[in-house]
Amino acid sequence: MSVDAYIVLAVVLGSFFLFVSEIVAVDLIGLMVIAVLLITGVLEPHEALSGFSNEALITVAAMFVLSAGLIRSGVLDWLRSMMFDLAGGHRLRLVLVLMATVAISSAFLNNTPVAVIFLPIVLGVATSLKLSPSKLLIPMSYASILGGTCTLVGTSTNLLVSQVAEAHGGAAIGMFDFTVPGLIFAAAGFVFLATVGHRLLPDRASVSGTVASGHIREFVTEICFSDGSALVGKSYKETLAKLPGITPLMLIRGDVVIFAPLIADPRAQFIRASDVLLLKGDPGSINALLERDGVDLPPELGGLMDNTSAGKTVTMVELVVNPNSPLIGRTIGGSEFSRRHGGAAAVAVLRHDEHLRKRVSEIRLRLGDTLLVVCDENHLDELRNSSEFMLLEGLDKQLVRRDNFRPALLIMFLVVGLAAIDVAPISTLAVTGVVAMVVTGCMPLRLAYSAVDMSIILLIAGMLSLGQALEKTGLVGWASTQLLDLLSVYGPAAVIGGIYLASMVITCMVSNNAVAVLMTPVAIEAARTMGLASDPFVFATLFGASASFATPIGYQTNLFVYAPGGYRFTDYLRIGVPLQLLLFAIALWLIPWWWPFEAIAT
Repeated sequence: MSVDAYIVLAVVLGSFFLFVSEIVAVDLIGLMVIAVLLITGVLEPHEALSGFSNEALITVAAMFVLSAGLIRSGVLDWLRSMMFDLAGGHRLRLVLVLMATVAISSAFLNNTPVAVIFLPIVLGVATSLKLSPSKLLIPMSYASILGGTCTLVGTSTNLLVSQVAEAHGGAAIGMFDFTVPGLIFAAAGFVFLATVGHRLLPDRASVSGTVASGHIREFVTEICFSDGSALVGKSYKETLAKLPGITPLMLIRGDVVIFAPLIADPRAQFIRASDVLLLKGDPGSINALLERDGVDLPPELGGLMDNTSAGKTVTMVELVVNPNSPLIGRTIGGSEFSRRHGGAAAVAVLRHDEHLRKRVSEIRLRLGDTLLVVCDENHLDELRNSSEFMLLEGLDKQLVRRDNFRPALLIMFLVVGLAAIDVAPISTLAVTGVVAMVVTGCMPLRLAYSAVDMSIILLIAGMLSLGQALEKTGLVGWASTQLLDLLSVYGPAAVIGGIYLASMVITCMVSNNAVAVLMTPVAIEAARTMGLASDPFVFATLFGASASFATPIGYQTNLFVYAPGGYRFTDYLRIGVPLQLLLFAIALWLIPWWWPFEAIAT
């Protein structure tokens, strides 16, 4: 291989490491890929930056706006009402109806906003039926993934596979070309989740239900002792003994850091002014701690606690960081959270099951992080209607404009319908649909900009550049050769299985968009080498790239329900691995049956 090929291979491996480790945000990974390919000269500037003008990327951005416009019109409120009427309070029926409703929505809307809208609805239903949210939220996430594999616009992955396949000489994929196989996959997933999967799901409370249910989840927070604190000079041992449910983690005294156990360190015998204590505890214990005289929040977390005596009614709530939130990648202190939200103080952060041993104000927030927030009850509506996060109070109030219901639904129907009969390319129709949404008032232009998830856009642009580098350096041909050498002796069905399996495994660790861009050229090259039509190979990539069920990190919706559902990483493995094996077995039969192997003329 050439030097450029080794550079590109190093970029691929480095990208995978960054995806899995979550050291940096995915959008930054996309930009880093472009920068490295430019600096090393592997790609010329017009090649490396061509992803930003790519038809698939423009279509994905337009679909974000169309989805947001349809959601804002209240169409999901209508679906929700229908869902409750059909479920009739029966738990198993509720699971099936929930998954069907989410899947139908995700087939035509972007998966992530669908999950954002349905999450508080599901929490509210779980509370009213006295059902653990952990029994509903993973099925909701999986249903959004399965529904997204039923149409071309169901997920950005499908659009990318279609565009990359067309760029490599394959046929463009139609709107409903894979709907029937997609429905078969979805039906199999629904049956599994409603039967076997329901038993594998944990019966665990969400973060917002921990205190009431007795299922305790702990947050990490920090407190400080000001010069005027009555606790200054007191013994740490005696003070901590009076704080049931609180475990100290670290004492920060200027530039000195003292780790637990504090009582074993002679420097931590007495409380000093300006000491910062990092600790963990359940929400109830943290709330009781903050009400004690002499305990303050660090100034960078907000001054609300200093103002509680001014006639305010203070409450504690949990907020989940939304996709496309401006908080992602920023610290609580740096984002001026308290100032922008009426003095509310984000006192703790819960990330999966991690206890982050660093100051709360210095934690860089990620998608799905749960913030424990102390706020004035008069500002709850402001927090509830913020696009930055989701208020986990089981509330399903959403800002909608029902007078735009019909025009928004008509615009989306025309975009999908005209694309299905090939009146115009989906990119043309999607952009026209965005213009129609704005002109008719269904989606104000200001909100249209914020509806586009720039992290996904930058990631796609970076992965398209990486895919171009793989093609240019010959690594696509090399990878397809390795795949064929390993599996072609067993026939084309084995190669299909290998492509699906590789896509499925990789997408559990990295972005499905990255898998689509990287694996589609390999699939097409493998088909070309075998002298066969590329359809079954391409669709093996399409379905495999979306089969992200075994981990929370491969798909945004899985990550989004992680903290609200009270899940652990192993919960996804326990239910996701059997589901993926089931879908893999179905794929081995379904894909070659629906798209028979056909020799191409030489």
